Amino acid sequence: MAPYKIIVLNLIVAAGSIEAVSARYLVGNRFILAADDGGGDYSEEQPDEPPLEEEPPLYDEDEFHENNGSLIAAQFTRDPFDHRDRLEMIQTGELGLAGLRYHPTSFANDGTELYTDVYGEFCVFDSQLNKVDPSRYSNVKDVMAESSHCGEHRYTIYLDEVMDVLKNNENDEVKTLPVSGMLFHQGYSGAGLISNALTAFDSTLVVSEHTAIHSALSACDVIHNRYKSDDCSSVKQQKLLQDIISLLSRTTDKNVQHLFLKLESSSAAYLPTLHALYPSAKWTFSYRNAEEALSKSMQRKRSSTCMKAQRNPTTALAEKSAENNLDLEHLSHHEVCALHLSTLIEAAVREQGESGTGLLVSYDDILSSNVIIDEVLPYLGLKVNAQANDRITDILSVRSNSQRSHQVEQWDKSQEDGIEISDEVRNAVKMFMTDLNHR
Repeated sequence: MAPYKIIVLNLIVAAGSIEAVSARYLVGNRFILAADDGGGDYSEEQPDEPPLEEEPPLYDEDEFHENNGSLIAAQFTRDPFDHRDRLEMIQTGELGLAGLRYHPTSFANDGTELYTDVYGEFCVFDSQLNKVDPSRYSNVKDVMAESSHCGEHRYTIYLDEVMDVLKNNENDEVKTLPVSGMLFHQGYSGAGLISNALTAFDSTLVVSEHTAIHSALSACDVIHNRYKSDDCSSVKQQKLLQDIISLLSRTTDKNVQHLFLKLESSSAAYLPTLHALYPSAKWTFSYRNAEEALSKSMQRKRSSTCMKAQRNPTTALAEKSAENNLDLEHLSHHEVCALHLSTLIEAAVREQGESGTGLLVSYDDILSSNVIIDEVLPYLGLKVNAQANDRITDILSVRSNSQRSHQVEQWDKSQEDGIEISDEVRNAVKMFMTDLNHR
């Protein structure tokens, strides 16, 4: 009898809402986990989103158990690193963090400060591939998509075991970078252009929209929304977040001095948490005209972020809904999305007002001036010389390619003209959103 093959859509606990739907392939009686897919801060159309699932799966060790001679092995290339010690490869910087999994009880309040049963997914990929072509590799998923090892041979390892090895066995060839800057945004507001510009400097490592960061930031909200449990220690959650960023900040490149993180748009709801953990890091928040932002977010192929926010609201969204006696389930998609976007803006404005830090960057200014070169990069501590200026100008002239079609498309300001604003958008903005352009 021929082996059977079934594609199963499966939700991973990641990126702060019902994050990314992934595919698992069942051949014979064994599953293999394929790479997940997700959204980003892009100006072009994105592929259709798969349907959302209700419950993220728990980590199942049997799924990842090595099974020599299985039918799975015949469908993929031989792992070139199968003979290597995986913890040693993490220690030397050869294996990078690709994803995260945890249990509903991983952050239970039990009197300790250490999370439990949290697993990292690791694979071999070039974390600096975005420096080669930042428009083509505009986020970490684009980078990992170029790695057959990430697609076929990811390793799932206890994260506390990884951190113990790194703590007790330092490697002189690998250094841990300080977090120099964090880029927050409301989506489709130019943060990708800032992130791309940062790659022009030899001294920078730019990690763009790594899902593991948002997975850690949103862990307690996910556990509350999906498992109806408030037993989630913020201390343990923050320890996980610091461990993840520590893993992402490791490099063997002696020229690199600064780590810059571009966060997923929904991560802006957790801006105060990240700023408290990294108070010396500069941060920016990119925004645009409220009606344009909502219209962009509600386009058919981009609306998944707001759909996820409705199903799995952040604490900020849940509290604002409760304060205004609003039931998210009874709001229209436009209203939910406007409410969600408003919490991102409010988090940034509040943090700037209370801490006296941060730079709010208008998309209109990005389009109409050299604000990235003249203001944003200097604010982030980078000196723009003539050579860097030419490189950045070239980078900003090319449209980010989220679809990985390997085409180069020149970008100009006129492509942002003529955004259609519907009555639903106008009404939702009036009800829930603040337009920072008119503060």
